[in-house]
Amino acid sequence: MNTYVKNSVQLLLGAFALSSITAQAQDESPWSIGAAVISTGSPYAGTDNKILLLPMINYEGEKLTFRGFSLDYKLVEDEGFTWSAILEPGQNFDSSDSDITAIKALNDREISLYAGTEVSYATKYGHFSASASHDVLGHGDGAMFDTNYSYPFKLSKQIMLIPSFGVELNSSKVSNYYYGIEKGESNTYAPYKLGSTVNYNAGMLLSYQLDKRWNISAMVSYTRLDSDIENSPIIDTANISTAMMSVSYQF
Repeated sequence: MNTYVKNSVQLLLGAFALSSITAQAQDESPWSIGAAVISTGSPYAGTDNKILLLPMINYEGEKLTFRGFSLDYKLVEDEGFTWSAILEPGQNFDSSDSDITAIKALNDREISLYAGTEVSYATKYGHFSASASHDVLGHGDGAMFDTNYSYPFKLSKQIMLIPSFGVELNSSKVSNYYYGIEKGESNTYAPYKLGSTVNYNAGMLLSYQLDKRWNISAMVSYTRLDSDIENSPIIDTANISTAMMSVSYQF
């Protein structure tokens, strides 16, 4: 799962999670399938934007939720408050994706898998969530902390507009593994070390419920990376924009 796919999967998971707000009151099958066309970028130098087609299979049960590559199991649920155990993919970077020779010579950043916990609270003022997770594959071997806020605006019976805002904190181990340069790793770049980093993101989802089974969504997302990430010699932008259109069918 390279950076393109990781960014795209996160956006797609977020879109399916947010669009499920429009169907909360419906008593239907927990299963749905979907697909999305996504235009996304990578912060790594020498990489280009890509357009991807990603399929998804989703299950939203009473306790267990499975969205493509992500698992959520509710431990506690009470009057809008939810406490869950989570498992979700992280990123990786295949250095061959870059067209810069010095970056191609770097070690690949292997895929990570994060396990942890999440709390969320749905109120009339919006939906708040916070999670803490740790890499269980030992690649980045660090921790991530995420907070997110979203508020649904119901424009009509079928149309929902959902803005969202989030903050992501990466531990120094995660930051260094994906964006730093180890001593002796490169003959071109000097070693580069990072501390913990904070990234900010914002998104806007437009969801259209065609009927009880079909949903069409469009979403745009923007991420601003920490200045320490931006200053890494293997990074050429701190701004990542992603756009998506998806369709899902509940059966």
